[in-house]
Amino acid sequence: MKFPHIIGRREMMRAALLGSITGLVGVLVFILILNSMDSTYTEKTKQNDLIPVSSQNTEKTGEEERFTEQFFANQHGVFSTFEKATEFVYGYPSLNTSAVVEIDGSFYVWSSVATTKEGVVLSEDPPSFVKPFTLSAAGCKKPELQNIPSLLKNKDPSKINFQGDEKEEKMPSDWETITYALSSISSDSSVVRMHLLAHYFTENDCLKIKF
Repeated sequence: MKFPHIIGRREMMRAALLGSITGLVGVLVFILILNSMDSTYTEKTKQNDLIPVSSQNTEKTGEEERFTEQFFANQHGVFSTFEKATEFVYGYPSLNTSAVVEIDGSFYVWSSVATTKEGVVLSEDPPSFVKPFTLSAAGCKKPELQNIPSLLKNKDPSKINFQGDEKEEKMPSDWETITYALSSISSDSSVVRMHLLAHYFTENDCLKIKF
């Protein structure tokens, strides 16, 4: 039996190539359709998720701002251990009223804490510089602890006076005792503020210092 036409090698290769191209185009079209569907689904999901997330962030930011104040420390150094920090302090008589504050595992030597940058009086022996930071009580549950940043923001925290029941609600019970004791150490409100901050920050984990 004779065939009317014999398929040559070139025709076979052309047919195979055309089949491959057709198959590839089909796969690409399928991927594009799938991506389009996934993109639409993702966009809708993002829109649905954005509303509650944005709301929560706004609420959290409002709480943080309400119980957060900015301060400026007169910093002389930062050390890896408490022993090294105190050794440094003992080497300078001018640091006899300073404080060592532990923040995130590091030990900071401060000689005062002011409410403004201009309120920091720098020294040369030992040298110091202004260290801005914020004190937040947003994580505290007790009203007297939540109020500590605003109490310290007062120009002279050693002279804060409350009357009646307001005192018990808005300031720690030992505030007056500590400020009275500190008055014998220094009459500088920035020094008093620093020691009050160091005391309550050390005693209460809910207070946070951020740089």
